[in-house]
Amino acid sequence: MEMDFFTLLLLASLFVVIGGIKEAGVIDAIAGLFVKIGGHSVFLMYMLLLWASVLLSAFIDNIPYVATMLPVVSSIAAFMGIEPTLLYFGLLSGATLGGNLTPIGASANIMGIGILRKHGYDVKNSTFMKISIPYTLAAVISAYIILWLLWGM
Repeated sequence: MEMDFFTLLLLASLFVVIGGIKEAGVIDAIAGLFVKIGGHSVFLMYMLLLWASVLLSAFIDNIPYVATMLPVVSSIAAFMGIEPTLLYFGLLSGATLGGNLTPIGASANIMGIGILRKHGYDVKNSTFMKISIPYTLAAVISAYIILWLLWGM
């Protein structure tokens, strides 16, 4: 089995950068901004993280986005004095499903469109998003409701 050193180095570098921005206070500043906007309401914070993650991961691949936001969510939970688990699920649901919103939101979208183009099918952004917007909204709203009901809030 061959080791993919490029991917390994990329992920290691990502965590070094995240460690650097945490040491510089950027993580706590972002967490403070979320708490300022969402207050101490778990419901509002969950909703804010979910929808912010949908929008941001539509343009940022979900792996670096989630890797960067995990310590932010931990800091938010610490500021609020709550367990972070529900907030983690809001982050993960939003980031995973939000990547489907645009052709560049997920590596699978980029690769799939590349394969289609290689075989003579041109997929325009507008065509992609005619399908992706209703799909993403339906998936995110369903995940939002199901998680909230399962959490018993």
